[in-house]
Amino acid sequence: MRTALTYLAVIVCGIFLVSGYVYWKDKTNNSVETTEKQAPVVSDTEKNNKEEKKEPADPALLSLTENWPKQAQETFAKALEDGRAYKLAIVGSAALGQEDNGWSELLKEKLVHTYGEDNLEVTIFEYPVRSDQFIAEGYDEEVAKFKPDLVLFEPFALNDNGNIETEDNHDNIMSFISTVEKENEDAVIILQPPHPVVSTIYPGQIEELKEFAEEQDLVYLDHWSVWPDTDDDELYDFVLDPASAPNEKGHQLWFEYLKEYFIAE
Repeated sequence: MRTALTYLAVIVCGIFLVSGYVYWKDKTNNSVETTEKQAPVVSDTEKNNKEEKKEPADPALLSLTENWPKQAQETFAKALEDGRAYKLAIVGSAALGQEDNGWSELLKEKLVHTYGEDNLEVTIFEYPVRSDQFIAEGYDEEVAKFKPDLVLFEPFALNDNGNIETEDNHDNIMSFISTVEKENEDAVIILQPPHPVVSTIYPGQIEELKEFAEEQDLVYLDHWSVWPDTDDDELYDFVLDPASAPNEKGHQLWFEYLKEYFIAE
């Protein structure tokens, strides 16, 4: 009798132990499964929140662009938020004075210093050619490959003077704009004339360029407003003989005008 009771106790104890182990294992598995299911959800949410957060553009920098075309202001702000450098291309003839520390180099240095090299990338594209050669020799595509956000374009009007019809110069401008927009459809083009010279025909061609810009709804920077008149001998104090390019005073005058436009202080 005692032996039977002993066996029965062992069996009951065994059943109890097995049941307890099964219950414990089931609870453990459920806990692991719950943790595994919940963890990725929290992780993904946190990751998405981090990706959606962008640094707001510096209001102080944005205020300096208030003279820019509205679209250029907006794309500059977006570039800052995205953490990339905004691209400005300065394009034109030898009147840019790139090799002589001319207005283009002065402007580039000032802009990068003001906006910061991490926020603004400025590249100068200078070509001693006519507007038709600029297109035919693929220089327009060279500029477009830079994928500029903003282009300050001096469209070779003085080089074209006496060689290319005004209408053809305008056609070449539109061709250049089209090429740039193929690489960056949001690119903004700003036109400006070359330096003034004492002449009877050239000023009329520049007036037509200004009218063309208005017709095409292009921003036109009329820096001639700060130069001596084209019929004033004082103009010779600002250009090289025979007025092929600005001299040091001319480059400084041109630079000061553009600086006030691109940096609204």
